[in-house]
Amino acid sequence: MCYFFLFPSKSLKPFYSSGGFYLTVPMNVSSNVLLVPDIDNETQSHDICITLSADECHRWRLCCQSARDCCRRHLSMPEPENGTCKRTWDGFGCWDDARPGSENYLSCPGFLQYSIPTRSAVKSCLANGTWMTKGGSKWTDYTPCLDIDELKTTIFLKLGCNVLSLSFLVPSLGIFCYYKSLRKQHRIRLHINFFLSFTFSGIFYIIWDMLVTYDKLTNPMVTDTLLYENHAGCKLLSFLKIYFTSTNYMWMFCESFYLHRLITNAFSPPKTLIVLYCAGWGVPLVSIITYAILRGILANESCWSKSMEEEEWIIYAPNLTCLVANLFFLCNILRILLTQLQVHPNEPSNFRRALKATFVLIPLFGVQLFVTIYRVPPSFPGALHYERFSEFVICSQGFSVALIFCFCNSECILKTRMY
Repeated sequence: MCYFFLFPSKSLKPFYSSGGFYLTVPMNVSSNVLLVPDIDNETQSHDICITLSADECHRWRLCCQSARDCCRRHLSMPEPENGTCKRTWDGFGCWDDARPGSENYLSCPGFLQYSIPTRSAVKSCLANGTWMTKGGSKWTDYTPCLDIDELKTTIFLKLGCNVLSLSFLVPSLGIFCYYKSLRKQHRIRLHINFFLSFTFSGIFYIIWDMLVTYDKLTNPMVTDTLLYENHAGCKLLSFLKIYFTSTNYMWMFCESFYLHRLITNAFSPPKTLIVLYCAGWGVPLVSIITYAILRGILANESCWSKSMEEEEWIIYAPNLTCLVANLFFLCNILRILLTQLQVHPNEPSNFRRALKATFVLIPLFGVQLFVTIYRVPPSFPGALHYERFSEFVICSQGFSVALIFCFCNSECILKTRMY
């Protein structure tokens, strides 16, 4: 099946008989030779691969090995329950038993041209406990894996947002560090670390998208891509990308914790920031190292870009915890401001201050990221637009915080105008 599904226009054709599945090789007008598609049989494999290029041969072998692994795994699983869609290999992917009426997702296989493992194929289990069919055959939607133009558009959108953020973050860091009266303030020191995290995150995302993802989308030779080669440098890049993404969330938490502490305990501000420094850079390092160890043991492939499913919560759980804590801090800060507003209800400046604080603190606390938590399934209408909206929100946060807390900050504006 792998040969036929990967290369339907090639010379070999599938042939079924009582002895099993074969591929036919037309030798001349009047006779055919049957080949067994067995990757362990060097003679048979060689005869099959002479109809393919070296890259295509390797892709066929990868597909066959994946099919064999799928068969072994399914045979080791308990018998399926009645009424469920039965486990199957569809020619590209390995699908487990599924509940009736469910949408099932699988990372795009690496042996497909131009597909990236961060996308997912979709297979629908109907309410009657059978897989969805088209044209009388079981059908899997691999469109999200193969829509190259849409993938490129999303990459360029992310690139534009990251470049915009960096063009504001880097000058902001220069302003904060250049003026001594600014950098000696605890608040500004936290901003410096926060902006540094976003700067490194943006840089590594740009490098990843341009070197790894774009390479997979444009290189017709699957075995020549960085994702396939899976070098240590590529995995290090993935590690740094994931790490600085996590530090973004942790520094959002540090910013919100510090501001919340100032507002609720105005007469006893923190005297040192060492604990926050350790939390901002150290806590994500612990979770990412744990994740990297599991990656090396369980899924040391595709530059660590393929999802490990439940194990991904080693990264997601701390990030989500930071967002939930920040939402609590924001609500409590607004409660305090509204309480003060009730004390002086006739002063419109208090209302404006509370409203301004809300809009200013949302990007600092990362509350807008809540809209990106839920991932619209690829089969749903508007899923692609929601994905791009989520990427815009995530990648443009650096621009938002730099604009608000540096370029629109009256103290920073005053300092720059003095020179």
